[in-house]
Amino acid sequence: MKADSVRLFEFLGSSKTIFEIPVFQRNYEWGKEQCEQLFNDLINVAQNNIDHFIGAIVYVTETGNQMSRIYRIIDGQQRLTSLTLLLKALADTDKQNKAEIEEQYLTNKYLNDNNHLKLKPVEHDYEAFNSVMNGTVAFKKPSKVIENYMLFKRLVKNSNIESAKLYEAMNHFNMVYIELSSNSEENPQVIFESLNSTGVSLLPSDLVRNFLLMKLDSQKQSELYKKYWIKIEQMFVTSVFAEFIRHYLVVKTHTSVKKNEVYESYKEYFNTSRLDSEDALADLFKFAGYYNQLLHCQSDDDQFNKTMEHINMMDSRVLFPYLMLLMELVSLDVIKQEKANKLAHILEGYLFRLKVCQMPTNGLNKMVVSLCDLSKSDGKLENRLLRLLKAKFPDDRKVADSLMKVDIYHQRNHLAKLVLTVLEENRTKETINFDDAQVEHIMPQRLNAEWRLQVPNAERVKEQYGGTIGNLTLTKYNQEMSNKSYSEKIEFYNNSNISLTREVATMYEQWGKDAIIERTGKLTEELLKIFPMPMMKETSEEEVTGEYAIDQTIDVTGKKPVAITISGKEYQINSWRQMLITFLNDIWNKDSLNFEHVKNNDQVGRMLFNSARNPEKLDNGMIIETNFSSMVIVAIIARVSEICNIADQVSYTIK
Repeated sequence: MKADSVRLFEFLGSSKTIFEIPVFQRNYEWGKEQCEQLFNDLINVAQNNIDHFIGAIVYVTETGNQMSRIYRIIDGQQRLTSLTLLLKALADTDKQNKAEIEEQYLTNKYLNDNNHLKLKPVEHDYEAFNSVMNGTVAFKKPSKVIENYMLFKRLVKNSNIESAKLYEAMNHFNMVYIELSSNSEENPQVIFESLNSTGVSLLPSDLVRNFLLMKLDSQKQSELYKKYWIKIEQMFVTSVFAEFIRHYLVVKTHTSVKKNEVYESYKEYFNTSRLDSEDALADLFKFAGYYNQLLHCQSDDDQFNKTMEHINMMDSRVLFPYLMLLMELVSLDVIKQEKANKLAHILEGYLFRLKVCQMPTNGLNKMVVSLCDLSKSDGKLENRLLRLLKAKFPDDRKVADSLMKVDIYHQRNHLAKLVLTVLEENRTKETINFDDAQVEHIMPQRLNAEWRLQVPNAERVKEQYGGTIGNLTLTKYNQEMSNKSYSEKIEFYNNSNISLTREVATMYEQWGKDAIIERTGKLTEELLKIFPMPMMKETSEEEVTGEYAIDQTIDVTGKKPVAITISGKEYQINSWRQMLITFLNDIWNKDSLNFEHVKNNDQVGRMLFNSARNPEKLDNGMIIETNFSSMVIVAIIARVSEICNIADQVSYTIK
């Protein structure tokens, strides 16, 4: 490795040199703000005749054709591309120095490769960049390359400083270069990660891509990039890409992955699993296909797709890791599609009931993490799913009570439209497009005089029941009906192609409190049949075995713990006392500050540290009390997990 400071022009002026942006690098992404900052730095240099540091460039050197050198840019490509565009803008506004700038810093006169150009961008930007460098700017598609080149031209022309002086000022731009030989023992990825470069921050997907491709030679990089990575990129927008990788890691590692730890978690998974880049990319590509099918409800099975439509309407991608796992198991013929459909529908019903009953869904992530660990299911996927859901599944009475009271119209994620859509689909058994349908209030939200005269206590009825499912239906004529009287609305309802709406007209001559309550009850009965309560056997003491989340309410009296899992690491244990000690040692070893928070907590701190009738020493030398029942130990660990914000990462196994 060689590293030193150098002037920008010395670096760019090297003869027969191609600055190649490897295929694994992201597209050129600098925006207006960064380009204007670069130009303002240049203005400052020109006005004050001072040197200015522009950052670091890291590259791997290779030998090319015609005694040329190829610098494969590992870090600094955004800045280098912007500087090249700025130089081109100066050349095109400074006729005196145009030839010098182009021949010295932008092109290789005696090297045919790369169309004589010194900079070789990624394929996505190649055509636009060539257009700029050839002086045609005929590229018609949206491009940051074209946009920023035109911006630099405007800035140069509108500047109070002559372009010739700006060109001269660029000689005061200094940089640090880090040169790695292609056969060097230095790891380009490690050096890349250690840099704190300015510019557009790399996203987790960028870092994973670089990690997988950077270690390969150029030919293999290009091959795998085109075979796998670019196809994955085409499936997802940027934010979804990062979310996919995080959910993929949940499937593979059976641990919760925080948004800001996606890259580090992926590296750990890759290294622990002893993967190579091609196998890793192939597996990512396969699961990306699953993820894309989940997003767009485009699997090979219509029933599975319908379930996904409903889950997506409830905005619960947190379930995607487990659903991807089911798709993989079907693909491997471990389970049949019918089984996958049944498990997915159970989750759909559970989620639906939670939403209707306005119960929190923040425990879903922890449950999904646990479900993805197939080693805990002993091949009985449904039993494990029902065991995890048993204590939290809202029963029929709770659902019925909620639907009678809850203003479902104003719930998030268009829950009212989902409920009505599900009811209509179940009746017709056909695929219906409800995209342009709207939720209609039978008793309108704004009551006119006629409604107030027809319905006793109309305002009170509207406030109490106006947003409940019994007062809602689907229509494509919402604007036309507005707040018309019920007798006028019936004419529209009779002609509706939606059975739910036609039924209102045929079953109810008048509309008010009694009609709303009656219809709510009937629709509730239908919904409970569509999303039935699974058959959950009463769990006898002998059946209380297996793995449980730390905050799951079960009676462990008389049971023996055999393992505790904390943040993906499993410890073998043989007693409740050992489980408590192991847990507290793990807290201390991972984060001593968290341990101090536990010690200073009024509740558990007093129980553990104030006195010790049955003392045990921790790894840090502290003495704790251990004379607690099994139920109290589980409660202590659950509370400490909450204090340390790891409740979704702790589980234990009993027999």
